[in-house]
Amino acid sequence: MRTREQLLLIDGAWVPGEGARDVADRWTGERIGSVAVASPAQATEAVDAAERALRAGFPTHARSGVLSRAAALVEERLEAFAECITAETGKPITAARTEAGRAATTLRFAAEESRRLPAEAVPLDALESGAGTLALTIAEPVGVVAAITPFNFPLNLVAHKIAPALAAGCPVVLKPAERTSLTAGLLAEVLLESGLPAGFLNVVTGEPIGIVRAWQDDPRVEVVTFTGSSRIGWMLKASSPRKTHILELGSNTAMIVAADADLDRAADAAATAALANSGQACISLQRLYVDASVADALTERIAARFRDAPTGDPRDPATVVGPLVDDVAVARVVDWVREAAEAGARIVTGGAAEGSVVLPTLVRDAPASARVVCEEVFGPVLTVVSVSDLDEAIRLANTSRYGLNTAIFTRDLTTALRYAREGQAGSVLVNIPPSFRAEHMPYGGVKESGQGREGVRYAVAEFTHQKLVALAP
Repeated sequence: MRTREQLLLIDGAWVPGEGARDVADRWTGERIGSVAVASPAQATEAVDAAERALRAGFPTHARSGVLSRAAALVEERLEAFAECITAETGKPITAARTEAGRAATTLRFAAEESRRLPAEAVPLDALESGAGTLALTIAEPVGVVAAITPFNFPLNLVAHKIAPALAAGCPVVLKPAERTSLTAGLLAEVLLESGLPAGFLNVVTGEPIGIVRAWQDDPRVEVVTFTGSSRIGWMLKASSPRKTHILELGSNTAMIVAADADLDRAADAAATAALANSGQACISLQRLYVDASVADALTERIAARFRDAPTGDPRDPATVVGPLVDDVAVARVVDWVREAAEAGARIVTGGAAEGSVVLPTLVRDAPASARVVCEEVFGPVLTVVSVSDLDEAIRLANTSRYGLNTAIFTRDLTTALRYAREGQAGSVLVNIPPSFRAEHMPYGGVKESGQGREGVRYAVAEFTHQKLVALAP
């Protein structure tokens, strides 16, 4: 990967910030570039540019064309995007390539949705007073969107913020995660090259507090869309309650395995969902509730898969678990596992770190109060708890204050349908890993896991409002 010196994007031009900070490769520690540090005044300049763009407009055919061309360019440059993701985050290269491909899909879905914004006729003559009156609705952009994105999916989650907003005709001011601003800059370059008008995307990097506060305090910013921790998400909403907030927040995903489940299939799903992206995803599997009659057999199967999972160099295509995002995260995850062991849990495998890599860790029968159970680990750690029956499994799965994705493995349709009704989450998946997400499905949580929905069509609806137009003769 060539060294990149990332500037700010404001009103279609790349400009320096009030300073810059170096960026190091997560695995090698080598310098891979620098990122501009914006001032709060520059954050406001970005909103100025977005407001001018909103007034100028962005015709539907042009939106679709830009997004379609951008999708093609991301596919064409997939390897460059993947290399940048791996360098910034330590994400295994195979997973980084998958993410780049998904981002192209997100852009393509947005191009399609831009051409079918919701509109309908309203039969006002359903009332006598409306006889002879014609009425229809028009979907209009809600206004300037502030997008704040995390490090763990530095391309596709940025695409999930930007692409639906552009499809709706909304200009965006983007604050990417500090660690992954180079990847966001690559996507911005692609959109500009695809013909995006000046001001419709502004990328402001640097220290987050001053930037985000400027946007929260600015009445021209109508929507804040944020993916990150629950603590920060609800703080944003509390500090700017009049704005619309789309919040995709934390979780500690649960999966139930019934006595009649296909254990090999369940073990594959558990290992995939717990170890993907080194466990650094809000829908990573963290809590596994297993019928006691099959708990030992399933634990053995999962432990074997954990021990066989390749770890280490993220540029090795075989690697499944690479480094966590920083050394603070490594220390925290190892400490939480140690706490669980001291509280009586059994560490089946893993539990330690090798440099920046936390080894795949399987924990058996940790107490419900252990942080590896009740908090979000954000590392390759899975807890297995034996349960006596389905009632206990559902009760424990729902005990969490979070609720993003959840899953159940069973061959019984009645059991599956019961959990579909009773599972407290935004998505209930049956015989599918709970880490599953498709770009066009509604995606979001309940309880402390957030509000609003992503998934391109559903996000576009969040970025538009329906204006009624009524015409009398």
